[in-house]
Amino acid sequence: MVEIKQIAAGFQVSGATYDEVFHSRFKATMAAHAVALGDATASGRPVAIVMPGDWGDTILVEPGPMPGTPHRSNAAAG
Repeated sequence: MVEIKQIAAGFQVSGATYDEVFHSRFKATMAAHAVALGDATASGRPVAIVMPGDWGDTILVEPGPMPGTPHRSNAAAG
């Protein structure tokens, strides 16, 4: 799980191996997505991003392709 909290200093993004404060909501959101994608890809399982209540629902980030595996594009599936 990755969590974004609104604190006095800005927006804190924290996960199992990550903890940083950003002054911008946008930067915090992008960092949370990057951390969640990395964690999801490493574990092979979806990772939730929990945000402040007034930002909306929890987001579930699915694992990406593992490094070194061939990427199959939709065009090739034709």
